[in-house]
Amino acid sequence: ISDDRYRAWLQLMVDGNQNMIRVWGGGIYEPDVFYDICDELGLLVWQDSMFGCGQYPAYDDYIKRVEIETEQNVKRLRHHPSLAIWAGNNEDYQVAEQLNLGLDYNDEDLQSDFRKTTFPARHIYERVLPSIVNAHSDVFYHRGSPYSGYGKPTTDRKYGDLHQWNVWHGSQEPWHNWDILSGRFVSEFGMQGYPDIRTVDYWVGDNKAERYPQSRTMNNHNKADGFERRLELYLMENFKHAFDIESYVYYTQVMQAETLASAYRLWRRNWRGRGKEYTAGALVWQINDCWPVTSWAIVDYFLRPKPAYFSIKRELRPFTVGMTRKEVTTYSPNHPNTRAHFSSDYSLEIWGTNSTLEEKTVLLDVKTFDLNASEVSKVLVYEMPQKEVKLAANASTELFKGSLVEFGQPLRTKQSDVPRTLIVSARLLDIDGTVLARYANWPEPFKFVHFPASSELGFEIAVDGDSVTLSTDRPMKGVVLDVADGGEEAKWTDQAIDLVPGDPQTVTAKGLNGREVKARYLGDGSA
Repeated sequence: ISDDRYRAWLQLMVDGNQNMIRVWGGGIYEPDVFYDICDELGLLVWQDSMFGCGQYPAYDDYIKRVEIETEQNVKRLRHHPSLAIWAGNNEDYQVAEQLNLGLDYNDEDLQSDFRKTTFPARHIYERVLPSIVNAHSDVFYHRGSPYSGYGKPTTDRKYGDLHQWNVWHGSQEPWHNWDILSGRFVSEFGMQGYPDIRTVDYWVGDNKAERYPQSRTMNNHNKADGFERRLELYLMENFKHAFDIESYVYYTQVMQAETLASAYRLWRRNWRGRGKEYTAGALVWQINDCWPVTSWAIVDYFLRPKPAYFSIKRELRPFTVGMTRKEVTTYSPNHPNTRAHFSSDYSLEIWGTNSTLEEKTVLLDVKTFDLNASEVSKVLVYEMPQKEVKLAANASTELFKGSLVEFGQPLRTKQSDVPRTLIVSARLLDIDGTVLARYANWPEPFKFVHFPASSELGFEIAVDGDSVTLSTDRPMKGVVLDVADGGEEAKWTDQAIDLVPGDPQTVTAKGLNGREVKARYLGDGSA
C-alpha cells in the first residue's frame, strides 16, 4: 500500500467522524507511515498482537520468536502518541471458551504454568507479551480482544471489550436489538453490504451473464460463511426488495446503513455521564477491504464509501438526536384467562448527545407526518411546540418520553388493526436556527410500509454547481444519489438520506461537472 493510499484511508476515517482505528490481530503490523499519519490526524490506534482466531503453541523455540517480533514492534511503535492500547490477540480467548479448553479465569497465580494446560497460548498473552510491552513502553496492555477480566467470559457486557456478532453471526438478532446487545466497549460488530455498482462491474468484467446476485462470480467475491442466507434473512425480515443487481446493491447498502447507524445511535445513548458510561466506545467491523469484494466494510477497495459510511458519520457528529418507538401491549385485567382483549400503544423516547466538553443549549423540534395522508396538506399531523433543552457536556441527555398516541397514533385493540404510518422527525436547532442534528424515526419493518407513488412525493433535486438540494412533500427513506449517466462517480458528502417536508437538505457532489443526478429510495417502484 502506498503512502498516499494509507493517507486516503485514514483521512476518510477523520472525515467520517471516527477517532480510533484497530489494527486487527489477523493482519500485519503496519509500516511506520501508517502510525505517522495517525499521529498527524489525531487518530487513536488500538494495536493487536498478530495472533488471531486460533490456538497457538508455547514451546520454547516459538516463544523466542514471539519475543523477538514483539520487542521489535513495541520499540518501533512506542513513541507514537496515537498508540492507545496494545491487545494480546484477536478472539483467542473466545475460541478457547468455545472449545471448552482449560481456561480458568480465576487463576491469577503468577506461579501457574499455562503451558501445561490445553490453552498454552495463555502463557503468551499473560506472561510474555505484557512483560515486553510493560518493559519497553508505557502503552496500556490488554490481554486480548475481546477480553473481560474480573473472572468473566468474553461475552460479558459490563467489563472489558466485546465482539458483538449476534447481529449477522450467532443468534442473528434483529438490528433493532442493539440496545440490549450493548457492551462496555464494543470493539467489533458489523453488517455486510454490496459495494458501489462500479466495483461490482469491475469484478464481473465482460461476462455479463454473471451479473446477478447469485452468480458464481458474485459468490467468489464474498468470503463470509453463509453470506447468502444471512443477507437474505435480514433483507426479507425488513424490506420488500428486488433481485436485479442494481437493486440488490441498493437494498443491501441501505440495510447496512440502517444497521450500523442504529448501533451507534443506541450505544451513544449509553454514554450517560461520569460513572454511567455503560457503553464507552464502539469500533465498526470494518473500515476497508483489501480487494474488490462484498463484505462488512463501509468503504470498498477503490475507496468508494458505501451509504453506511455516511449514516455512521451522522451518528458521530458532536451533537446528535436519537429516538426509539417500541410497542407496548396491555392485556385486559377483566379477562385474565385470555389474551384476546388487549390494547397496543407505542412508547416513544427521544434523547440528544453532546460530545463536547461544555453544556449546550438547543431547541428541540419534533413533528409527526402521516406518509399515506390523502392530501399533501394533511401530511403534517402533529407539531410539538419547540422547547429549549440543555445537552449535558460529554454525555447523552433524555429529552422526551411518552406515547405515540400523543402524536396521532390510535390505540390498537385487534391484531388486524393496521397502525397509521407515522414518521416522527426530531431536530436539534442552535439558538440561531441552524440544524445541529436530525433523525426521522420510521415504523419498521419497512416491508410493511405502503410507500406513495413517486409521482405523489413532490420530490425535487435542485442542482447548483456542486450543491445538490433535496426536498419533498412527503417523508422519504434511504435516498441514495448517483450521477444519472452511470459514468465516473461523484464524491458525495452524504448518502442514505431521510427527508421530511419542510426540511430540505443540501449535499455537495465534487466531480458532478454539470451531470444530471438520479436517486434511489425505498418505494421507488423497483420492488
